[in-house]
Amino acid sequence: MPQTVDHDLRRRQLTEATAQEIARVGLASVRLRDVARAAGWTTGALCYYFPDKRDLLLATFRARTEMAHARFEAAASAGGSMVRAKVEAVLPLDAERLVNWKVWLAFWGAAVGDAELAAEQRHRYEVFRKGLAEAAAHDQEAQILTNGHPADDVGRVLATLLDGVAVQAVFAPEEWPASQQRRVVEGYLTSLAVPPEAKSSDSRRRSRK
Repeated sequence: MPQTVDHDLRRRQLTEATAQEIARVGLASVRLRDVARAAGWTTGALCYYFPDKRDLLLATFRARTEMAHARFEAAASAGGSMVRAKVEAVLPLDAERLVNWKVWLAFWGAAVGDAELAAEQRHRYEVFRKGLAEAAAHDQEAQILTNGHPADDVGRVLATLLDGVAVQAVFAPEEWPASQQRRVVEGYLTSLAVPPEAKSSDSRRRSRK
């Protein structure tokens, strides 16, 4: 019997190998033969799935964005503060998430002057900010965060803050370990937290109803 080929798995293997190459040598220096070798294939086999380098790079960007979004959504179902869970899912706190940021940063530069890549970048940020805003709205409803700022504004500030922290963590990892990344973001979230006495007062009002 002919062997069944899982084409989706092979594409994932190739985009994963490409992400690792981007993180290692940068976008401009990625070569198809190096990606094929890292994935254990020939260049011809790689080109069967991705006819040229641009197709492969764009697929890699999308794959890494989808992986981050899946982590993002999984964090949202964990309970407690949805904002804090999503912050943990996004920040480059380990090697896997660091690769995500290296891929995204590589594409930021490439997207300048490239309409297709710029559109992908805008879409990624739209999903990113929307997810953070929804998390902020959840935490406001749960009285974890105050209602002092619209959830959309909180989402935009958080997206900007996470970008800044992640960029510094990519280029100065010794100065931005996981503990420092968390500390900076937590400083902002603490400024939005509902004071314990306000929670107690609201709880007493509800119990009297």
